[in-house]
Amino acid sequence: MDFNNENSDSSSSSSSSSSSSSWSLFSSDEEDMAILSMVALARNNAMLVTLLSEEENKKKRARVDMRGKTNSVRGPKRQFHHEDALSAINRDYLSADALFGKEFEHTFRISRSRFERLRTDVMNASIPFYTTTQTISGKSVASLEARLLLPLKVYAYGVPPNCFADYFQMSGVFTAECCKHFDTTIFMLYKDEYLRLPSAEDLKSIVALHKAKHNVDGMLGSLDCTHTHWYKCPVAWRDQYQGKKSAPSLALEAACDHNLFFWHLSYGYCGCSNDLNIQNSCPLYDFMLNGTLHQLEQSANIVPFMIGNERFEKTFYLVNGIYPEYTRFVKSLESPTTPEQKAFAGWQDGARKDIERAFGVLKAQWQVLGRPIQLHDPNSIAMRASVCFILHNMVQSDRVMKDVHAIYRADEGIDLPPITPEDVGQPTDLRAIQSPHDLAPQNESVQLNTRAQIAQWVMTRGEAFTNLKDKDEYVRLRHALLDIFG
Repeated sequence: MDFNNENSDSSSSSSSSSSSSSWSLFSSDEEDMAILSMVALARNNAMLVTLLSEEENKKKRARVDMRGKTNSVRGPKRQFHHEDALSAINRDYLSADALFGKEFEHTFRISRSRFERLRTDVMNASIPFYTTTQTISGKSVASLEARLLLPLKVYAYGVPPNCFADYFQMSGVFTAECCKHFDTTIFMLYKDEYLRLPSAEDLKSIVALHKAKHNVDGMLGSLDCTHTHWYKCPVAWRDQYQGKKSAPSLALEAACDHNLFFWHLSYGYCGCSNDLNIQNSCPLYDFMLNGTLHQLEQSANIVPFMIGNERFEKTFYLVNGIYPEYTRFVKSLESPTTPEQKAFAGWQDGARKDIERAFGVLKAQWQVLGRPIQLHDPNSIAMRASVCFILHNMVQSDRVMKDVHAIYRADEGIDLPPITPEDVGQPTDLRAIQSPHDLAPQNESVQLNTRAQIAQWVMTRGEAFTNLKDKDEYVRLRHALLDIFG
């Protein structure tokens, strides 16, 4: 009888202990866990002690966040091998007998000589981010070569920065910091050289280049717009940034010469804007209206010029059909019928392919602009786009000039008389043309939405605006070109 009672007591205690242990596995109350631990030790229950210790170890190894997801506790900090990364970079790309020395330009889009100049300029600039060689604790940091090559490779392939963290031995956070500092450094060092407005000497070389390549005098280049897909556009802004492909995008207006060198950039407009809307608010319009362009033309002695038997006082751009009929724009014919009109339309469309080729080369070489942009901050996007245009102009300058230290001249290889006057000032205040465009929502920016605003805007420009809209002069220019190429 007593034996049976003992068995029943033991069985009941066993069942209660097992139920308590199973209940404890789902309990989150520390006080209950402590009581169960004391009971287990008092009863000398080895099974319950084991289960409790395992539960406690689970709590130490994991934590539960507010959403109910279990995240692993951060383990020991990784130790990156920066010396090994630098050794691999020298072995693969920078040494005299580098394993991938011939593929350097294909991988990073710039030549080795250009990279050497870039590295020297960054070192001479004494920027703290690039001059630091070790942390506060005395540990080594990523080399200067790694910090410069990683952004180049990221922009070339259009991928997130952490995709190359293994080769360059950096953390994901530090790769993003490398790209951010790379943007500000390149913009600071090279914007005056590779994002400059054309000077009088530049205008003369551009006109000479197009006279040699397109057989027409007075041509400054081709003007057009393109869009870049903004993948991380805020939801509240998606409707006003939605472009023609039903996706949020940022619009860019640019002008280039036959060598694909960009002379005008205006970036950051809403994707819903067409070429005409952008042209009405871009700084190039003011460049035409405030007399700056006309003064440079006279200093360069490129006006007046002759097209056939006609004399003209204003240089011009080639544009597509949506642009207005201004005296500085030459559009193609909408429906050419006669052989002469078809010949002129063919010449205009063929010559205007310069800007289409420039956009294609830009997005193919620097795929960060050709693929959906993953950045959230609009100003960071504008800065990165500016850096990509700087790098693009660097590549085109090196291709034409054959020297990474030479200042780009569009007429390289074309014999020209010296410019008069010899010393012509070059404008370097680029304002919003090359600086990051403020991408505030449309309702927060000043727009010419009312007739009164438009009238006031027109009156401030006066005669310059009237001359730009001279319909007779526009028709005379197109007829002169039609007579030559028709």
